[in-house]
Amino acid sequence: MSAPDHGMRRRDRELSEAEAWAILDKASWGVLATAGFDGWPYAVPLNHALVDGALILHCATSGHKLDNLAGDTRVSYCVVTESEVLPAELSTRYESAIVFGKATLIHDEAAKRQALEAFGQRFAAGHPEAVAAEIDKDLFRTAVLRISIERVTGKARRS
Repeated sequence: MSAPDHGMRRRDRELSEAEAWAILDKASWGVLATAGFDGWPYAVPLNHALVDGALILHCATSGHKLDNLAGDTRVSYCVVTESEVLPAELSTRYESAIVFGKATLIHDEAAKRQALEAFGQRFAAGHPEAVAAEIDKDLFRTAVLRISIERVTGKARRS
């Protein structure tokens, strides 16, 4: 079953798919939403990297999000950039993107290392030795998720 498209109520704020991808690439963090076995939603803020059209996330090797993903791999991931509250207008200026997709754990050590190196390039580009040392130290206790993106949408209020 693919991610449903409910349409956007505020079509005047809808962005193109290319703009949504650009916002996703620009944002340094977002919120991952999963559903538990009991139906309760769980949302957690995480950093991300885009690698070959997929969203890459990392976390501990056990915990709430992984428990949820063991039962249902469908996820949503939301990012917001350029956020500014406009009190006099009772509004907010923002750009946002929402991803719908399916999460899988990366088990292959070389693929995990490559995904974590993408994080290093994104967040610590000037420190390759430190990134490599951290990966060597923590690879065994780090889970890496790959979100295969089925759909991405974007919305903005820029003026």
